[in-house]
Amino acid sequence: MAKIEVVHEKEEHFPETVETIEVRVWGAAGKKSQAFFIGSGLNFAADANLWVEFLYSVNGAQIFYTRNFVHHDIDPEIYEDVFKNQIDTLIEKQEGQMAFAGMLPETAIIFKAENKSYADYTGEQKTYSYTELEITADTGPVFGRSGPGGRAIKISLPWISIEEGVRFMSELKQEMDAAAEGKHPNPASFPEGSSEWPFVWQANRLAYDRIASEYDEAYFENPLLTAIFDKWMANLPAGGSVLDAGCGHGQPVIARLLERGFTVTGSDFSEAMLERAAGQFPLVTFLHAPTTQIPPLAQFDGVCSFNSMLYLDPIDFLNSLHRLRSALKPGGLLFLHAWDPGPSWCGLPYSFRLDQWMWSWHYGMEEAARLVEEHGFFEVLEMQLVHVDPEEEERINQELAQQKQEEEEYYREQKASNPDGFIFPYMKMPVLKSPYGYAIVARRCGK
Repeated sequence: MAKIEVVHEKEEHFPETVETIEVRVWGAAGKKSQAFFIGSGLNFAADANLWVEFLYSVNGAQIFYTRNFVHHDIDPEIYEDVFKNQIDTLIEKQEGQMAFAGMLPETAIIFKAENKSYADYTGEQKTYSYTELEITADTGPVFGRSGPGGRAIKISLPWISIEEGVRFMSELKQEMDAAAEGKHPNPASFPEGSSEWPFVWQANRLAYDRIASEYDEAYFENPLLTAIFDKWMANLPAGGSVLDAGCGHGQPVIARLLERGFTVTGSDFSEAMLERAAGQFPLVTFLHAPTTQIPPLAQFDGVCSFNSMLYLDPIDFLNSLHRLRSALKPGGLLFLHAWDPGPSWCGLPYSFRLDQWMWSWHYGMEEAARLVEEHGFFEVLEMQLVHVDPEEEERINQELAQQKQEEEEYYREQKASNPDGFIFPYMKMPVLKSPYGYAIVARRCGK
């Protein structure tokens, strides 16, 4: 991954110290066909926004961590030449800059070099090259629902050699190119726990603690969901061990598992939810932990997650898959259920859900299945839509057809009035869709 170190050499009264900045690119925010909403605005295509995490450490101890999006939609063929010219200028002239930055959000990663001069004690002019790596995380749109550029967190590391800066930015470009192609890094390649972000668990724990006493679900009133879950249970060893990841208060999933004779463990990050669960199921073991911290003991025959894992952002989702694979016995079965509230759009990771501020994300069924299989952790055995409203589907199709007609008319008018000039992209607006529910069944791969 793109990583850069600044070493401060040992002095008489101080040991050597090492400052480290690492930038990890975790994949595109969505598909080209999806609008991307963030803060007070939107971008036309979600695949132009990349999930990134920033890690700043001193002597191996993490000082700062955050997640954000980098807007990156430059034509690859054009950008290859631009990038090469930037490198040549930096090396030959010892000045210039390389940058990944864009609009909405205005998060930026910039390496720059500038020739400066000063007069020494004799009055003679001396020149030097000042270099700096600058990272600006635009927090306003991500956390405050404001416009871009209003609030930001900035980290800068000066006096980095041009060779090191070029290497770092080149590695970062490779990661961004891979993300734009739909690839995601393997969480097994990073130090354990290095992607943990207390903000997510604190924000969501507070939300679920507040609603724990009245929160209820009725999953098994849905016959399609009931059927595929019962089929999943039937393929587990009789009396086997099952983890309900993100179990909440335990109803109705733990109750159904116990009825079928399984030994059940529940995990959740909400203490209030677990207190309610423990009161109903005193013989069940409960873990107070998010799924990214489940012990990798290969002890479970099955893991299920209802309305939990598939609402994690891609960083936590991939790390959770890695942990749950290690928690399952070889050949163990995974069951995931979720709703997709926005097939035509994505964005707003920090938003008002269940009448609470929460950090969450959503995936389409095929998108989620690809993530489950991407690094060979699991093999998807079955995926199924378990909730489709025919009337809503018809309304959605009519709205999409109308929008498609308007888009075609827009481009015809623009080309007629400006045949050789730049045409501003058609503004895709999200079609308000009722969420559809789906389930995925997968088998743990490997020994």
